[in-house]
Amino acid sequence: MITLKFSLAEVIDVATHSMLAPPTTLRPTYDQCETGDTVPASLWWVRDGSGTYLTGNSAHHNAPRDAFAEGYGPGGDDASGILGGDSRVIDAIPLHNPETRECLHSDLLRAERDGHNTLALTFDGATLELHTLRAARPVAPYGLTPYTHGIVDLAASNELRLTWETGKAKHTLLLASRGPHGVKGRIVVGARSGKVLRAVLQYPSDHGFADLKVEGASAVHARLSRLSPSPCPPGCTAPNVTACFNRALNQ
Repeated sequence: MITLKFSLAEVIDVATHSMLAPPTTLRPTYDQCETGDTVPASLWWVRDGSGTYLTGNSAHHNAPRDAFAEGYGPGGDDASGILGGDSRVIDAIPLHNPETRECLHSDLLRAERDGHNTLALTFDGATLELHTLRAARPVAPYGLTPYTHGIVDLAASNELRLTWETGKAKHTLLLASRGPHGVKGRIVVGARSGKVLRAVLQYPSDHGFADLKVEGASAVHARLSRLSPSPCPPGCTAPNVTACFNRALNQ
């Protein structure tokens, strides 16, 4: 059995591009070419020399980047052992079925609204299953350097909630403490280099948030090393930061 994890946000970008693309741009699989069946907007599960990933079946312009499985993107683990060694479309997954009214695209959007951040694909050789989940460590974009992964680990060790926003030029890792009176911020990573470029951390006070801007990977690492998990709990009802921290000290 194979289980792969994908960034839900990246999969949604790919799926939305195919759902909104002109029908004439939808590419058929080999089997669809043979049978002449109607080609629906679909996710293609592909394995090739670059890894294994989900992509859309539309050839329309401005397609988003493919959603690679965790650990199986360019420079990651060898994906050649996944269902043989040839480069091919392993499966085509329709995003909408007008006959049953099932809509995978809508299900993915609903899952993201509910706080899910990961799509898991499970395949036992005969049956493919998809389900979403809320992972404590969301799937990171492929191509990050080991040092960048270390910074992500450091953020997670401080019990910060992590959310990736990916792009062609840069990726942004959003940080948020578990409660409303904790540190939050963002780390910017170069999409091509995989290196941390800068960060902005917002420290809470009774008068709002004070921004601290940090440039360079080593400076960001040093700043995160000086953080500690926030004592502010989820759903905190304290009227301000001072009251929140005093409550934590007296518990």
